[in-house]
Amino acid sequence: DINVCILENYPECSNPKLFYIIPYFCGQHPRCREPGEWALERAKLNVNENFLLVGILEELEDVLLLLERFLPHYFKDVLSIYKNPEHRKLGNLTVTVKKTVPSPEAIQILYQRMRYEYEFYYYVKEQFHLLKRKFGLKSHIRKPSPRPEFFIPSPLETEEPINDEEEDDEKWLEDIYKR
Repeated sequence: DINVCILENYPECSNPKLFYIIPYFCGQHPRCREPGEWALERAKLNVNENFLLVGILEELEDVLLLLERFLPHYFKDVLSIYKNPEHRKLGNLTVTVKKTVPSPEAIQILYQRMRYEYEFYYYVKEQFHLLKRKFGLKSHIRKPSPRPEFFIPSPLETEEPINDEEEDDEKWLEDIYKR
């Protein structure tokens, strides 16, 4: 079970390089393969400078709405396609059998082992929420998953749209395309 794997340090659950997402966003530099502040900061910089949108799976519908708004030629009606019963049927073909929830002790150990990955995730989530606010998109999720108290400070609360009188939506989007 997952708790035994984590708590008893089985190799597949205790690899000191539990480092999956940051190297992808960090780039090809050799230091991008080593967990640490340098790779984390480089990944954050790349998200800001090289990506139009980085979303999170928990808010997939909001990601699709923003993609449709930013790139309508490619994502026209993507949300209706996603919500189509035929598409839903395909998604239900994969389920985890005998899924167990890790214990609080196991979760805490994972947070410590993957602290840079979690910090990057929360950074991307905050940036995504800021982007949603900028375009007046309210979240469709009921209750956001909280950060563990023992980890890092709380994320920005981003429920209301930003009123930015100096810059309209289209100008901001044009600036992104110029990068």
